[in-house]
Amino acid sequence: MSKLKSILGYLLAVLAVPVIMAMLFGMNDWMNLLVNATGVQITPWETGGAVAFQVERDGYRQEVHEPVFKALIGERKTGFVQVDWKPASGVPEIIDQTVDYDQDGEADFSVVWDWKTPGAEAQITALRPDVLGVRQDFTLDGAPVLRVDLLNTR
Repeated sequence: MSKLKSILGYLLAVLAVPVIMAMLFGMNDWMNLLVNATGVQITPWETGGAVAFQVERDGYRQEVHEPVFKALIGERKTGFVQVDWKPASGVPEIIDQTVDYDQDGEADFSVVWDWKTPGAEAQITALRPDVLGVRQDFTLDGAPVLRVDLLNTR
């Protein structure tokens, strides 16, 4: 009987190796399945929020995200709006344009940014009192991204 138990134990251990390997190689699939099943989402403070609208330019597009004020409970007093320019191959070396993030027909801020020059920072001019300044400028997948601080007036 003890010999049978040993054989079964070793057999289960050998059969467990392919299962463990499948779990390791399929880790992303399992993780995605778990995330989709639970409805967990990455915070808009990391992603920049959902794209609210796009403005087609000559050879590229300007994507303006929804303003992010979300907090764990309620909303924060300040937040930001993210603006992306894509694809990078069509974006001019110096971005010089206005942004109407709330789509009320009036520009909310203007931006000048030599985004291809390393270390160059975006300069914005607030055209409304709720625009506070540049939060962050960076490139993502080689394309320029700008986050502008906003005061929550809602």
